This record gives sequence, C-alpha cells and structure tokens, in this order.
Amino acid sequence: MALSLNGLKNFTNEVSTLGRQVGDFPLEELRNYRPNLGNKPDDFDAFWAEQKMKMNGYHPHVKIVWRDYAVPSVEVADITFTSWDNTPLTGILVKPKGVEKCQVILSFHGYTGNRGLAADFLKWTTLGIAVFAFDVRGQGESPDFSNYRNGSRIPGWMLLGIQDHENYYYTNVYRDILLQLNWLQSEDSPVGPTKLGVMGSSQGGGLALVAAGLEKNIDFCIADWPFIAHFERALDIALSGPYMEIVNYFKWNDPEYKTYDKVIKTLGYIDSVHFCDWITCPTLMAIGLEDATTPSSTVFAAFNHLKAKDKTIEVYPQFMHEFNPFHEEKKVEFLMKQLEM
Repeated sequence: MALSLNGLKNFTNEVSTLGRQVGDFPLEELRNYRPNLGNKPDDFDAFWAEQKMKMNGYHPHVKIVWRDYAVPSVEVADITFTSWDNTPLTGILVKPKGVEKCQVILSFHGYTGNRGLAADFLKWTTLGIAVFAFDVRGQGESPDFSNYRNGSRIPGWMLLGIQDHENYYYTNVYRDILLQLNWLQSEDSPVGPTKLGVMGSSQGGGLALVAAGLEKNIDFCIADWPFIAHFERALDIALSGPYMEIVNYFKWNDPEYKTYDKVIKTLGYIDSVHFCDWITCPTLMAIGLEDATTPSSTVFAAFNHLKAKDKTIEVYPQFMHEFNPFHEEKKVEFLMKQLEM
C-alpha cells in the first residue's frame, strides 16, 4: 500500500492499523514534522559557496573506456574520474546507443555499496535516459586519498575526521559530487544533458538531496529513504545502520559526551536536511514506516523542509530499510512526467 502525502490525512486511521511505525511518531505527526534547524551552522551558506568556488577551479582528469556490451540498444563505458585530491573514483555510464544528448541521471549508491552494474540501469535507458554512477570515495572499488586526523575503534566511514568539518569524510564526498556535476555539464562529458536529475536510495538518497541543493541546474530528484538526514533525531532513535557508528563512538570513545558539541557541529555542515531549503526541482521521496535504519521522522524532516512546490513522499507502512519493487513503479511514473515536461 503506497500513499502520496496529499492523501495521507484521509487514510491515517486505516494506515495506523497496518504500519507499526516502530519507534517513531504516528503518521499524522510525521505529516507535520518540520523541526527547527537549530544545528545548522551560521556560516553554512558561506561554507558551501566557498567549496563550490574551489571545485570550479579544478579540471578533473577523466578516462573513459567503452565496452562491448551484450545489449545492442545501449552503450556502456567504464570511467575513472580523478577528483580534486587525486582520488581515482571508479564509475560507469549506461546510455541509449548513438545518443549524444538526452536526459541524464547521476545515480548514487547506498552505504558500503558501489556504482552498480550496467544491468541495474537498463530500465532507465528504455526511457531514453543516460545514467552515470560513481563509487563514493572509499567504498566500492575506489580508494580515498584524504588524510583524516582522528582515529576510532568503530569501523566505517562516519567517523573519519568527525571533529573537523573542513576535512570530514562527507565534506570530501560532497566536493566529489560538485566536481562530477561540473564535468557532466561540460563539453568534456560524453553525453550532453537536456535535463539533469539525481537519484539514490539510503546513502544515495541523502546524496541526491545534497546534490539537488548544491546544484541549481538539477531538474528533478529521487531520494528513497534518505540517510544523512536530521542527525539530532537519528542519533536518538535509529537502531541499526551507519548512524550507530556515531552512537557507538560515544559509547566506546567518549562515554561522557565531552566531544558531542564538536561532533554535532561537523554533522551540521553535511546534514542533508540543511540543503533542502535550496531544493526547488520536482522531487519524489519514499519511506517505510518500519525503517529502523533511516527512521521515518528523519525522512519527513527532509521532505517537509523542501522548497519544491512539486514534491511527493510515498509511504509504505510495512516496509523496512529494503528494496521496494512497488516504489520502482512510482519512480518510472515520476520520470515519465519529467520526460514530458
């Protein structure tokens, strides 16, 4: 059962009997959950304006190798994208054959994932869309050449540079995205975008929101159950997944929370909710009410802060943090509307 936000109010009583809403607000409260952004740094806008200016000064070295691919109607290329600090990010391009200009999607993968396989994107090429996807630095097959000052007993990427927003892991990831978006819109790109969209689930959903906030030329955004959202709430109620790296950091590295202010300040610079005020393009989001990895209140916090007038959130009462085939149909419908606009 999927409900658009506009229809949620009429179905609140029905849905409440289906979705257990594990550990989070009731659906009616979620609809109106728009928290104050008390952890948004005063220099947030200036900081990211500076980062954009810095990335505008880089010209990435990009190597493109075309494959022989089994499907004759598409072309597939392997990409090595050398980013601002010389980190080589592995990527892939899947495009309709013979097309030089078309709608383009930059796709982002989930935490611990990778850029994906060509087969993952064939359904979008049937709509005439070209898809670029890159490994997030340090994940997939790509290294991370940045040096981070602090260590931790907790595995994962969430704590790399956690007390230094200038050189925090996700700050560096966002710099990569800025550079990728610049390149995709340049004459060097093998496909000229007639429209440019972003897409992702979980970590990828959070990165899609950030990209849509940072780049004014993004025409549409799809963000499924986005991660990196509303940390103040997430650290209190998430029960699994990457947020727990930070929770366990305090347990094992700082049980008295003496570094909390530094940590939460760093996270304030990369919280995807803080970018939502900049997003005006059509946006499709989704959440399962039993998601304990990206709790529904954190996702609604992002949705309710979007400036976009054309926005929809699909609610799946009994879904957790998992692939949702029903929502794939919603995404096809959404993208067809973008093709027609």
